[in-house]
Amino acid sequence: MSIDYKQLEVLVREAMFTGGGINEPSAPEGVPFRTGDGDFDDKEQDMGDEEANHLYEIALAAREATEKLVEALDEPIYDGAYEHAFKATRALGEALNELVAVGAHPMPDQRVVALPVDQQKYVAGGAMGDYAGGAMVGTGDGGFGGMEESKE
Repeated sequence: MSIDYKQLEVLVREAMFTGGGINEPSAPEGVPFRTGDGDFDDKEQDMGDEEANHLYEIALAAREATEKLVEALDEPIYDGAYEHAFKATRALGEALNELVAVGAHPMPDQRVVALPVDQQKYVAGGAMGDYAGGAMVGTGDGGFGGMEESKE
């Protein structure tokens, strides 16, 4: 018995593309296959307030400069200057967060400061300083939320 491969190919193609075959689109008739949801008009570099973005860039450059200064002052003789430069770096970090709060939209590579505590993803308690992902921390009960050891 011989196999006619040309005829077999025609039969396979017909089965694949007609009557609900595997390559047939599954959407109902009249529904477009692609939608415009994937086309974004706003590019990330165009987001945010223009003036706030400009001020963010200036503050970012100042913070990077103070970080270089802190590294350069890492000798015991410069302890006083080191302390002030370190405090300036911290203050500029807070200034960056404030600029984001008033409308700046930094690019991902410009985001060099941690978000404020209330906006961080894995902090449950806000001001509590909870780094255990929502577990009870600092409650005095060993973190077990109300379980007390019996004293018999």
